[in-house]
Amino acid sequence: MRTHYYEKNLLTMKDKNKKEIRDDIELINPEQMYQIKNRQGKIIDIEEANGRQLFNHYRHNMTNYDQVLNDVRNQQGYVAGRQEKEAVIGAAERVLELQRDEHIKVVKDAKLKGNILKQLFKKFGVATASALTQKLDKLSEKIKEISHLESSQRSLQTWNDTYRVQKELVKELLKQKNVDENIITEVNKIYGTRSVNKAVEMGCQLFNWEQSQTIKLIKSAVKYSKLKLQ
Repeated sequence: MRTHYYEKNLLTMKDKNKKEIRDDIELINPEQMYQIKNRQGKIIDIEEANGRQLFNHYRHNMTNYDQVLNDVRNQQGYVAGRQEKEAVIGAAERVLELQRDEHIKVVKDAKLKGNILKQLFKKFGVATASALTQKLDKLSEKIKEISHLESSQRSLQTWNDTYRVQKELVKELLKQKNVDENIITEVNKIYGTRSVNKAVEMGCQLFNWEQSQTIKLIKSAVKYSKLKLQ
């Protein structure tokens, strides 16, 4: 970073050579590069601003050009033409350096995006932007489907974990309440059932129900399985 001109040395402005004045100029508001203003402070459309308006904005609003010349004027009582010229050159150099850096960023970004597009064209085996867009749209839909499936899977896993905890709590409660061992055995059989159809059969046996009654009960509880009951 440039050493600020206030701290450079204790020489008077009269003793300063042209190079030092030029080096005193530094950027103070680089973010205003695209916020072009006229001398009244009014915003100008950058596409409509002429060269004089652009450079006036750059040196007066983006650099410390005015402050440097004010310091010269305060210390020696005037600003020599050569000193003003060197300040103008310094402002131009700082702005051009900033524009160069911005241009390099744009070129690198464009090159990176171009390489990515080439890779996508090759990967999907297409030659036009419209064909690539169609492929990417289809890929996007598939990603949405996968995301939905993952969400459903997480919900099912959570439900299964909850069910296991509830099962263990029920079994422990039956023991602590001194429930008849035969009933505990039947409950364990229910929890041991591995299919909905088997559960229907067990329900008919336990409650002496018609199959339709058991199916009605089972259907009210099923969330994730597709019932294949007669």
